[in-house]
Amino acid sequence: MALTPAAGSGCNASSTPPPPDQSPRPVNSEVEWDSFDPHAYVRHNYSALRADDREILCRVRDFFAEAKLSDARCVDVGSGANLYPVLPLLPFASTVDLCEWSAANVSWLRTQVDGYDELWDPYWRVCAEHPAYSALTDPRGRLAQVGRVRRASVFDLPRHAWDAGTMFFVACSISADRAESEHAIARFLGALRPGSPFAAAFMLGSRGYSVGQRWFPAVRLQRAEVEASLAAGAYDLNFHEVRPRPPLRDGYLSMLLTTGRTRG
Repeated sequence: MALTPAAGSGCNASSTPPPPDQSPRPVNSEVEWDSFDPHAYVRHNYSALRADDREILCRVRDFFAEAKLSDARCVDVGSGANLYPVLPLLPFASTVDLCEWSAANVSWLRTQVDGYDELWDPYWRVCAEHPAYSALTDPRGRLAQVGRVRRASVFDLPRHAWDAGTMFFVACSISADRAESEHAIARFLGALRPGSPFAAAFMLGSRGYSVGQRWFPAVRLQRAEVEASLAAGAYDLNFHEVRPRPPLRDGYLSMLLTTGRTRG
């Protein structure tokens, strides 16, 4: 099976069954990622800061604040239409590469890196509650300075290119093929230098999701599967499961946040 580029950050939107003429278990190459609607996605998922996203953001913030990073080359893999995984990297980054495949999402990201929308301000305020972040008084300008949007596939990432990274809701939404999910996790970890701190998030038990009028596939990952995939390439792993109340949408069980460091 050929592994082709994947869109990122596509695991949390409203869920509907696939259309009758579409394969119920499509692989990545069968998905029209350029039809992803970033504006509809942001409206549904991030127009208001939810308690579950706040909890995840606090934990990621604290993790990177304690990671002793400085002047680091950072990456966010499969950024999609989501900026909050990038924000915890800003105080410690010399560069932040936002890697995304969907052309629609790439275009959206470039406008946001130049000067992101006000809806992301509450997400930064969560970061700024920590003293390691509060000294950064212009995060919008900082992202414009260090952020670089790259049209890139998770499957084609270079090895050992970055010092720290994030990958949020990506491996669970590449396709309906579990092997592609495992491969994406391995490529993400392999793109970081040995010992690099990272944070990754997954939707567990996801059955697929809609963005606007289009349906996108997902893998029904279980926690043990994610833990095994990460343990193959990482250490000092910490897992935290979040069960949103109310849920963001139908068709998933929970969200799993993982932090750790990459193996050599």
